Amino acid sequence: MSSSPTRTLWNLIVATALLTACAPSDEAGESAAAMEPMVVEVTAKDFDFELPRQIPSGWVTFRLENTGEQEHFLYVYRLPDDVTFQQFREGAMGAFGRVWNAYASGELDRAEAEAAFAEELPEYFFTDLTPSGGVALTEPGETAQSTLYLEPGTYVVECYVKTPQGTYHTERGMQKQLTVTEAASDAPEPQADARITLSNYEIALEGELGAGTRTVAVHVADTPEGFMAHDLNLIRLDEGTSLDEVVAWMDWMNLDQFRAPAPGHSLGGVEHMAAGKTAYMTVELVPGRYAWVSEAYGSRGMVREFTVE
Repeated sequence: MSSSPTRTLWNLIVATALLTACAPSDEAGESAAAMEPMVVEVTAKDFDFELPRQIPSGWVTFRLENTGEQEHFLYVYRLPDDVTFQQFREGAMGAFGRVWNAYASGELDRAEAEAAFAEELPEYFFTDLTPSGGVALTEPGETAQSTLYLEPGTYVVECYVKTPQGTYHTERGMQKQLTVTEAASDAPEPQADARITLSNYEIALEGELGAGTRTVAVHVADTPEGFMAHDLNLIRLDEGTSLDEVVAWMDWMNLDQFRAPAPGHSLGGVEHMAAGKTAYMTVELVPGRYAWVSEAYGSRGMVREFTVE
């Protein structure tokens, strides 16, 4: 039976309506794009960072590829609005260098150096800098990834591991300005497989971590009494590597420690963050023995060993 012109026209209208409803709109496409992570590719060399000069605010994923021959990390912190990067370099870093050089030459002992840091560094260094996280220690040839929430402002990115000769990487060029713009990335907050809370002075884990790609939320609950905010490093331990050896190596104030190469395998983590902040790290776990270690407070018990079967 042949269709009438009226029925044919009606079928065409219905089909057109269905196709229009199923086709993605511009708004739907923009919404899907907004759900993608904002990834900033960073290359760490001996001794430089390659990364954009400015990035959008919001949730930002830093993917750090270490192409050098020494361990590197990417520490991100925000400067006060009334302090420029140049003022920070001349004031805060200049004062740090003077005290450290006096300590390294034997003019000051460790206690005297720590007191001198408190006296010589500008007040804003302790009150108005905002530790914002970053990608923790990453060994040569490794790529590590962490996601941070960044407000607009002027930031500093740096790595202060020491060379085998004892020179900080910052002195060799691994300290740069990063501008975070008012324009937001609209990237989503990551979904985590497990959650770690850093408090004074514990590492608390919620959830299980098995083999495979895992995303871990890292939340800082407290402000420690010490010189630095809380941080978290993931270390894969060799059969002959002791946890005590790793903790001792993390002591940057020890003139003979925090020098490349590090014991164990450094697989990233989250750099120092202010209390109340949360960041996310993503890592590929293979069977083996691991440890979560705080650079600043491992000596105060902030370590947690675990095994991936």
